[in-house]
Amino acid sequence: MKPMIKTEAARSHLSGLRTWITELRAQAILLTILLLSLMLILSVGVTFLAYQQISQSLAESRDQELASVSAERLSESIEAFVRGLRTLANQTQMQSGEPTVQRDILKLAPDLVADFTNDGGIIILDEKGFVSVTEPFRPDLIGQDFSQEPYFRDTSALRTSTFSDIIKEPGSGEDIIVIAVPIEKPNGQFVGVIAGRFYLSFQRLGQEIQKLRVGEEGTAYLVDRQGRLIYHPNSRLIGTDFSSREAVKQLQQGSRTGAITSRENGQPNTVEGYAVVQVPGWGLVIGEPWAQVVQPAQSALQPIVVVLVVGLITVAAFVSLGVQAVTDPIQNLVIQTRQVTAGDYDAQVMLSRIKEIRELGMAFNEMVGQIRKYRAGVRQYVADITQSQEEERKRIARELHDDTVQSLIAIGQRIELIKGMLDDPIEARTRLNELRTMVTGAIASVRQFSRDLRPLALEDLGLVAAMQYLVNQLAQSEGIDVDFKVEGTPDGLPADMEVAIYRILQEALNNVKKHAHATEVTVLAQFTNKQIALTVEDNGRGFTVPASITDFATSGSFGVMGLQERAQLFGGNIEVESQPDEGTLVRLVMPRKSDLAPFEIRNGFSSLSPEESLVAKQVS
Repeated sequence: MKPMIKTEAARSHLSGLRTWITELRAQAILLTILLLSLMLILSVGVTFLAYQQISQSLAESRDQELASVSAERLSESIEAFVRGLRTLANQTQMQSGEPTVQRDILKLAPDLVADFTNDGGIIILDEKGFVSVTEPFRPDLIGQDFSQEPYFRDTSALRTSTFSDIIKEPGSGEDIIVIAVPIEKPNGQFVGVIAGRFYLSFQRLGQEIQKLRVGEEGTAYLVDRQGRLIYHPNSRLIGTDFSSREAVKQLQQGSRTGAITSRENGQPNTVEGYAVVQVPGWGLVIGEPWAQVVQPAQSALQPIVVVLVVGLITVAAFVSLGVQAVTDPIQNLVIQTRQVTAGDYDAQVMLSRIKEIRELGMAFNEMVGQIRKYRAGVRQYVADITQSQEEERKRIARELHDDTVQSLIAIGQRIELIKGMLDDPIEARTRLNELRTMVTGAIASVRQFSRDLRPLALEDLGLVAAMQYLVNQLAQSEGIDVDFKVEGTPDGLPADMEVAIYRILQEALNNVKKHAHATEVTVLAQFTNKQIALTVEDNGRGFTVPASITDFATSGSFGVMGLQERAQLFGGNIEVESQPDEGTLVRLVMPRKSDLAPFEIRNGFSSLSPEESLVAKQVS
């Protein structure tokens, strides 16, 4: 049982959620949150990109400037080594070429050789490239042929100080860097080379670089002209080929200084500033991870995101309140509409402060008022028709009793009387003539009843002739000048529509007869392919037209109400125009083809209310 209960509860919650989503308030809130979320994402994204670009630009400028300054300082440091070696090379004893004298010179200048003796030491090569002196003493190097080393060849050929890239020391195989200075006599004779050596593992050349600090994760490294690491904070990378790095490529391509953001898989990886160490021609690169570069931007965005989220929640709350101010009146309108549907025509809605909702509420209240008046008019109209019908029945019964029945009784008595006069043919003939006159009068009376109850002229002569009959009847009975015109032809009209048009004209002319006191009347009937228009205009005393047709019923004028009811059965409408002492115009407009009347009249008025059905039966 428990799983079933849980399933029903889940379905109930899901149904409630679906219902809530369809509400205007929920959709407005969701749409607002969606739009604001998109704006939030776009704002944060654009701001982050702007911060990122600024941070990248600042990081590149900073790293480039730092690399340039550090390269200059490193160049000055290396230039000091060169000056020390050049000072030794310019000594007269050093130019003698005697190894013993040269060794003594080195011992007599401890300050000049200290920078080298604490690292890889100093070696002196004779003019052929053989090692003749080492300081400190290295017997394994004495007599070694270094004539093929690039630094010796370049120095002897160019007669200037040179710098080697990373090379392997013969014997030990360790990576070293060599600074070589030529030894020349005053006459320019080449005597040999004095060279200071630095082991990469000692990191002597990296002392200046070690002082650089680029954030917590930034690095600075030194590469030779081949792109191999002379110095790196990670000692295990010393000697590694970094020529594939973007900054190193720029240096090898001749760029003196600059900055670049390297990428991996299309995403930023590191920001690196680079510069050439002028004296040896090496490259100094200062880099920092991309995450470190954008970290300030991310930190700066955090309060912005918080503010935007708070703003999003605040706006959503205000939107919720605003939508509620709209939906509450609408919900109230829905409730009042259902009450009206249930028959409560006293329902009224409270007017909202919102202009559009207030106008909607005013229109609803006005509509309910009109419906209330209409139904009151319909009820009064039905009561009046019912009363008129009863009075008409009483009149017919009275006339039948006083006229036709009495005539028939008299005829019966005459027949009995004639039976006794059959022996006197002359007297019997006279009585039969009187009897014939009485029968003729009874027939005329019955025919008049028939004409009053059913328009025989319409059935016998057609619509136009029947309308002409009504016009002629008004002119003859009231002495009114009536102008009757017909445009088009009524051929093909349904019989029930012809009856409605006939009755509408009859009622309009009766209103002229009873109320207008007119001397002239114009009747215009227009039959087109799409619609039928009937206009009755008089020059009578006129009246003030009420705001609504239904107001005629409340004022006791049921004739115009009847006209409107008949017209609406066929999808038509009645227009009344009048002013006091300016005559009256009644205009009927209805479509030539209507699906309303055949369905409503011929099928028992199934789509009408009980009261309206009764009215339709009476007026038809």
